[in-house]
Amino acid sequence: MDAIEIASGIDAVARLHLLWKEAGARAGGLGAFDQFDLVVAAAHIATQSGAEPLVAIFRREGRVKTVLPLRRERRLGARIAVPLVYPLAQYTNVVGEPLAPHELPPLCKTLSEKGLDILLLRKVRADSGLFEALSQNAQSQNAVETALYIDLSAYPNFASYEATFSNRTQRNRRQRRQRLEAAAGPLTFDVLRGNDAMAAFDTALAWKRLWLAERGVSSPVFDSGAWEDLLRSTVTSGSAIVTALRAGESFAAVEVGFADRKTYVSYLGAFDPTLSAHSPGQEQMRRTIAWCFEQGFARYDLLAPADDYKRQWARTDTGVAVDDYAIALTPVGRGMAEIRRHIRPLARDIYHSLSPEMRVAGGRYGKPAAAAAAAMCAGAVIAALE
Repeated sequence: MDAIEIASGIDAVARLHLLWKEAGARAGGLGAFDQFDLVVAAAHIATQSGAEPLVAIFRREGRVKTVLPLRRERRLGARIAVPLVYPLAQYTNVVGEPLAPHELPPLCKTLSEKGLDILLLRKVRADSGLFEALSQNAQSQNAVETALYIDLSAYPNFASYEATFSNRTQRNRRQRRQRLEAAAGPLTFDVLRGNDAMAAFDTALAWKRLWLAERGVSSPVFDSGAWEDLLRSTVTSGSAIVTALRAGESFAAVEVGFADRKTYVSYLGAFDPTLSAHSPGQEQMRRTIAWCFEQGFARYDLLAPADDYKRQWARTDTGVAVDDYAIALTPVGRGMAEIRRHIRPLARDIYHSLSPEMRVAGGRYGKPAAAAAAAMCAGAVIAALE
């Protein structure tokens, strides 16, 4: 017989190590953001913020089959269940075997009995172990994006991959590389782990914060808070991969990535803005891709959204759809799902249609009041519904 149970609270989650290992083995190993230590750390963050960690455990004939880590929190008056490791994790998935469509309604019944209004699952890939169950039982939240990837397995080596670019593109890259060296010094490339990576990570973080501030965009991770601290811990522990391009003695571009089985996940890329004319980030990516070939990765995941520069690196139309899904458990949950489905995309469009200066300025003197109000209201709606 199949059975579902919920482990709630930090103590209960912390006791699931052997179960987690068993579920991971059913899927051929754990993903980058499924590691048990990371999940327990996320459970601590949830508890400290007033939320409650909830882990749904699906059993078949007494043995664990699938695990779905969640947290219960309140938002806009609704009691919601969201992915436990979000927003640090860029995708939501199960640990273990895919969730069957018939297994989702019993889970929702159990969550409803625990007083929840809505199950909201963010950034679910169309090739994930959640997609089939959600596509038959849940409502899309109009948040469809495409996560592009480079199919490294389609090329015998990096040279073959690079040869797919036009002669003009390769020549332009060589010229930018030469100008970068002339401006800032000889280029060197390193792959760093643990304490050796911290200087590069801190540099990249400072560049990222500056980039966000200049555009008036906030981040739930890069905000000097608990999730940023958890990301930092992945670097110090060595689970994150930091690749760094130096020009002379200084960092020119840095990337933080993760190994997710046979996929390399490009999580955070940043470069020295004073060197932007020479495209140091492009050279850093080029060398990281070459390293991924050497390591035997099958994919280089560029993450959503599908920006134009990512399409150039992908070379072919390789991408996976990513969307948010909601299942309303009560009338309150239905109301929130509808608001999020219709209002959030509109608010995001309004917010991003405004100039970076307007988003930064808000109500600053000399800025049109209506536009400033639109920026602040749209930003508030997006933050409330994230």
